[in-house]
Amino acid sequence: MADLSRAMVTLSCALGDRLGLFAAMADGAARSADDIAGRAGADPRYVREWARTLAAGGYLEMEPSGEAFRLPPAYAALLADPGSPFYVGGIARLVPPLAAMVGPVADCFRTGAGLTPGDYPPEMYEATWRMSAKWLRAMLLDQWLPLVPGLDERLSAGARVAHLACGSGTALALLARRFPASRFVGVDRHELNVERARREAADFGVADRVTFTRVAEFADGLSGHHELIMAFDSLHLAADPADVLRRVAGALTPTGVFLLLETQCSTDPRENVGDVAAFLYGTSTLYSVPLSTPGPVVAGMLGLPQPVLTGMCADAGLTAPQRIAAPTPFNVLYQMRRAS
Repeated sequence: MADLSRAMVTLSCALGDRLGLFAAMADGAARSADDIAGRAGADPRYVREWARTLAAGGYLEMEPSGEAFRLPPAYAALLADPGSPFYVGGIARLVPPLAAMVGPVADCFRTGAGLTPGDYPPEMYEATWRMSAKWLRAMLLDQWLPLVPGLDERLSAGARVAHLACGSGTALALLARRFPASRFVGVDRHELNVERARREAADFGVADRVTFTRVAEFADGLSGHHELIMAFDSLHLAADPADVLRRVAGALTPTGVFLLLETQCSTDPRENVGDVAAFLYGTSTLYSVPLSTPGPVVAGMLGLPQPVLTGMCADAGLTAPQRIAAPTPFNVLYQMRRAS
């Protein structure tokens, strides 16, 4: 019952984020369902049932009348303000589109086949855009780049940068705005992501120096030599991660760096337990494994721990992955270079 309850609370959180219900309660005042509905442009009867769900789950405080509800400040920072550094509300919005894929993934269980990015609902990508934009804006320029000595200076002078599985394009748009002398290319297997990335570049006013291309395979389109190549929370989706690393090694300058964000996990599955691991394994079952099947290496979301990456990098001609940050409980940021 606890797990079933959490499932319903998660779906309610997804609704609250999507409809702006949490934002309507962000000031911490006790509000009736009618008041919340009026602020969010929703129907009061639906809002009342939603609020009672989250009050029963401990997310909202219910007034003694049972008719007014309050979002505590700590929860508001997590759920109501996408600009907050603590905001995690968008994560819940991954669950409904993943749940919608249970049928197609069940067929994959029976056949051993895989799926393509276009098989998944657009709402899933919209949720990832929303979440990734937050941490990229907070971390990429001012926290991650300074961890690589000299990188800021080389990008300021003018260099080539590539982003594999570029998603919404936010990372390259941020970099292009900061480093106008450099040139940037993003590749992605999903046309929806490429279209979104092009809009992002236009919105940032950097479309003249950023190019986005749809590719068939993860590292297609990676040509020439780059001062910076990035892959954030995506290498495990490649059908052949080892081949991607070989291609990255061949596309780096002698001073170039590969920034890789991957799942924080152990080589021993007995150590990958608990709520975070269950969430990641479940997401991997419904998304990561289908997208990388029938590749020669179906890593899954927890299939590239540091020791495994170290072996792949050695074979690919890259230095061992150096851990330079752990930005979330889910991830580790590594840097690699061409092996001498």
